[in-house]
Amino acid sequence: MAYRVSEALPPATGAMRIFSSLRYRDWRCLWFGLMFAQTGDWMDNLAINWLVLELTNSPLALGTVNLVRGLPTLVFSVAGGVVADRFDRRQLMVWTNVGGVVCTALLAWLASTAMLELWHIYGLLIARGVTIAFNSPARSSIIGDLVPRSDIANAIALHSSVFNSTRMVGPAIAGGLIGLFGSALVLWINTVAHVICACFVWAMDPKTGKTTKTKASAWQSVGEGITYLRREPVVMMLMILGIVPFILGNPYQSMLPVFAKNVLFVGPEGLGLLTTAAAGGALVSAFVVSGMGDFRRKGLVMLMGLVAFGSLLVAFAYTPWPIVAGVMLFLVGASTQVYQTTNSTLLQLMVPGEYRGRVFGIHQMDRGFIPVGSFIAGAIAEMAGAPFAVAAMGSLLVLAGFTVMIFVPRMRQLE
Repeated sequence: MAYRVSEALPPATGAMRIFSSLRYRDWRCLWFGLMFAQTGDWMDNLAINWLVLELTNSPLALGTVNLVRGLPTLVFSVAGGVVADRFDRRQLMVWTNVGGVVCTALLAWLASTAMLELWHIYGLLIARGVTIAFNSPARSSIIGDLVPRSDIANAIALHSSVFNSTRMVGPAIAGGLIGLFGSALVLWINTVAHVICACFVWAMDPKTGKTTKTKASAWQSVGEGITYLRREPVVMMLMILGIVPFILGNPYQSMLPVFAKNVLFVGPEGLGLLTTAAAGGALVSAFVVSGMGDFRRKGLVMLMGLVAFGSLLVAFAYTPWPIVAGVMLFLVGASTQVYQTTNSTLLQLMVPGEYRGRVFGIHQMDRGFIPVGSFIAGAIAEMAGAPFAVAAMGSLLVLAGFTVMIFVPRMRQLE
């Protein structure tokens, strides 16, 4: 798939620098569609985690469900990247959204009729995960085609702002709705949100790209992507660094229901607010990064964000007071955002368009490692408690960040 890159507009000035990439129509459509989809997804995530905890009251079951949620991304994201490089990315995003709508509607119906069992959740999360595995590489790889190079860092930051603003709003709304009406309503809301997202993506310019024919098989295309990574060690290291926090850091989110119920004793409403605190920090950080434009020393900023992420997780894990825990999660969200935005921006800038789908298909595997980390965290929490599990994994993040900073100095110098 060869896409024409949007022609650059004159540089934005003043406060408009924060939103400069939204001047491009197709990116605007995608951004607004994602706003609806991500809000629904965060509400859905909290609802499913709470359902599982109500059904089992087991941290291990919670970790297992989150493992099941992400395994399809781990298994199919490389194939999703190949498809994103060979077919129309816009249409791929539309139809995978439709597939996700069907799975979520089935979950909502089962929950509404009180017939939902744990195996239903496993099966439908796997099916929905397959659609995500094909949607995410298409969405990530198309960003560099919808905005010019000068606005890529801004677009990545605003893409993250969608993720984190909805993470702040969605769980807070979901926590209240679950307390009042139960989880089924939240699942229905997510179904509608993804229908709206599909409509926004469909509204994008259908002439944004054109299909380019290739004689290479799917396996050859995968091999070409792997060969590219092998001859670009800096890109390979960025990919590895992208995976580490998703194994050792982000799984803290799957443990938040345990903290809310058994450690901080704040219930589903408090769970929503804790999740919102982390998202609030990430949102503030995203807007700060987007306003910085094409800043320098991205590699050093990325590694410092990683070390801060791990250190703050340790602090959160052993905080017994809900308000202080909320502040720690706000700072966790801010440091996570800095790390992830700089990592993704460097990849967008360094990877050429013809490889971007496959590279981001492999990169999207990092999301698949969140459930692996969640399963590990759940198993450790079952034996030693949730605070120890989160603190141990945060400590390993700090160690990883300092190790790369000291022994791979080239990463600190990336611009």
